[in-house]
Amino acid sequence: MSFQRLAVVSVTIAAIVGLGGCNSESKDSGSTGAAPAATTAAAATPLEEFVAASKSLADETMKMKMSMPGGIEANGSADLAAKKLDMTMSMSMGTESLDISVRLVGETMYMKMGPTGDKWMSLDVSKLPKGNSLNPENMANAEGFAAAAVEVKRDGDNFSGTLDMTKSPTADPESLKALGAKATAVPFTAKRDSEGRLIEMVVDMSGMGAGAGKMTTTYYDFGTKVDVAAPPAAEVSPMPEEMLKAFTSQGQTAGA
Repeated sequence: MSFQRLAVVSVTIAAIVGLGGCNSESKDSGSTGAAPAATTAAAATPLEEFVAASKSLADETMKMKMSMPGGIEANGSADLAAKKLDMTMSMSMGTESLDISVRLVGETMYMKMGPTGDKWMSLDVSKLPKGNSLNPENMANAEGFAAAAVEVKRDGDNFSGTLDMTKSPTADPESLKALGAKATAVPFTAKRDSEGRLIEMVVDMSGMGAGAGKMTTTYYDFGTKVDVAAPPAAEVSPMPEEMLKAFTSQGQTAGA
């Protein structure tokens, strides 16, 4: 499995669990409505309502699914507050496909993919760089949306706007350099339910190059029971050093 595809795996895991784009120390990026709320009861801005809908995922158990260009599909369930995640992914590779299983139990992520057979690889996510989207500190951290959102509009329970991807720790500096200004204004739409929870996020990357398109993530079945267990110790080995480097490099040079 190439490191480029491994990076896609990392981004996919981050996206499907609603990870924020920056850590909780992110400062206001100048987005409309991103300033702290006044002490008086003022009407929430579209950005504040969007962030609130995203933050609601941190307190929910739920099922999730996501589709990305290039034949990438993912689905699973999560209890973000308890740091539990059970997810399966499939990635097309020409005429073949690769199936990947991912479990998060506390601060340990277990991954199993085609070439490793029945063996799981383990990774202590608490040791990842602070800006890494898989670091538990960033899980369900919706303040990243506030940092990345350039503009947010609301029509009922539907949101639309643009994201500045250069403010995301998952962004690859070389890729951002090649994309130029396109990376600073990526369109998105989102929906919330009647209880104010984010239920859909669509990021349209079709203007960022050939083969790019819409990345759609949906959240549903809130309140579902999430039971995730670590694989038997005999079936687990530490993640190989080369793969570990690919994961830990994300978040060291990009993002806020």
